[in-house]
Amino acid sequence: MTAVSSDTSDGIETCAPPTFTASHENSARLRSARPRTRATTASTREKLAVLEDIARHPHSAINEVTRRTGLAQSLVSRITRAMADAGAVIIEPDPSDRRKVRVSLDEATRAAALDRADNPATEAIAAAVPTLTDEQRASLEHHLAEAANLLYLAAEEEQSDD
Repeated sequence: MTAVSSDTSDGIETCAPPTFTASHENSARLRSARPRTRATTASTREKLAVLEDIARHPHSAINEVTRRTGLAQSLVSRITRAMADAGAVIIEPDPSDRRKVRVSLDEATRAAALDRADNPATEAIAAAVPTLTDEQRASLEHHLAEAANLLYLAAEEEQSDD
């Protein structure tokens, strides 16, 4: 963007570069016109991932949940704070480092989360792919369980390496 100014002494018009203020104002206008990104809210999948991770690993630090779920630390913090406000998550100071916190679930929430996580995906598979036979559905469920187990073992191995 250029600003036009006239030099009255010889009648020649010259172009001057925009000022910092003008550039800054335009930049601010563009930022405010941009739609908000999805990162400001957590999806159900992300909330369930955090919930299941805390259920499987009680007394975890936020950075441990972040590493295992692959979610941003700020998102994990927001999710756990919201769950704590709802009474499902217990947040306690880390005894070894007072700057950190440890998160756990109350027993009822933990039992419900593990029950949901450990139940076979039979109903979800049937709804998603209704054309599969019972045998195909059972095979798919078996392979998904094996994949989940391998991912869990890999995460545990990575955690023990740290």
